[in-house]
Amino acid sequence: PPAFLEAHAEAARAAQQASGVRLLPIDGPVRLRSDGPLRLVRNDREHGRLLRRYVEALRPDHVLLLYFDHAQLSLAADLRFGFPVRISGIYFRPSFHYAQLNGATPGARDRLKGLRKIVQLRAALRNRHFDTLFCLDPFAVARVRALNTPAQAVALPDGIEQAAGAATAPEQVRARLGVAPGRRLLLLFGALDRRKGLFELIEALALLSGEAMRRACLALAGTVTDADRRALGEALAALQATTTVQVLLHDAFVPDDEVPRLVGAADVVLLPYQRHIGSSGVLVRAAAAQTPVLGPDYGLLGALIRRHRLGLAVDTTDRRALALGLEACLTQPLPALFDAAEAARYAAENTAEQFAETIFGRLLARGQEED
Repeated sequence: PPAFLEAHAEAARAAQQASGVRLLPIDGPVRLRSDGPLRLVRNDREHGRLLRRYVEALRPDHVLLLYFDHAQLSLAADLRFGFPVRISGIYFRPSFHYAQLNGATPGARDRLKGLRKIVQLRAALRNRHFDTLFCLDPFAVARVRALNTPAQAVALPDGIEQAAGAATAPEQVRARLGVAPGRRLLLLFGALDRRKGLFELIEALALLSGEAMRRACLALAGTVTDADRRALGEALAALQATTTVQVLLHDAFVPDDEVPRLVGAADVVLLPYQRHIGSSGVLVRAAAAQTPVLGPDYGLLGALIRRHRLGLAVDTTDRRALALGLEACLTQPLPALFDAAEAARYAAENTAEQFAETIFGRLLARGQEED
């Protein structure tokens, strides 16, 4: 979209300076809807319409869909071209295998939803143009390959830039934030809205023991959505009036170069997400900074936290379970909650360089095969 050039001016400048790279903003109307019972279907069809328009106009050899999920429906239904073109894509949100990850028996609704996703995915991967599915969920690769489609499935590392801004001393960052002495800094950053578990987190903090409250400093860093700003202000005011938890709110966009400093200064990074589907760059950033996390036991995030011993995984939809996790983070020795060596290995496997090498190594290899 045209707004990309403004929101990511540095990336736009880099592209303009690179030989052989063009940025083409979408022109004309884009009919995306934010409401209505068929919103998701209509929006996915709109993504397919735009894809068809630009593939036919540019006639590329290979298309990389940066968000394959939005193109599935069109690929499965009617997206065909009268010339040879390969299409690959990055798959963000597979969830049909979550029951196996969690060791739980899915309910009827989840089974039906999983079946629908599998049927649509299989049809999309059978599109005659489709080539490679880059999975941000490594646990989904085997399940995708078992669909026996001509497409290839490849595990894609999270591409997180981990070095920028990490040199500032944690003590300086904590002093700038105003963290009181003797408190552990619990950090939640990024877009601050309900789906991140903001209000469940606040309710859980109110259930802590007196000792844990006196040791807790909650820092919320990121832009609060307009819909939640008033309710969040009231909830935080009530928390401060009834507990001894220190609360720091920075309601503004956090620049990329500031994120490593914040994460490195935190004692625990919070991911109280509510039944979150997909990965999270926050997890990689915390591992790179050697900071433990408190996150969900559900889905991919839960599996990664457990497998790589990155902190505590709890039922974040249950306030009492979340409070018990917070209590442990505030009263127990932090090294006991975290495997520093395993976290370093996990971070080293998810760098921006490995992300780029995986994608372009595959696409360029496919191009050489055609030549």
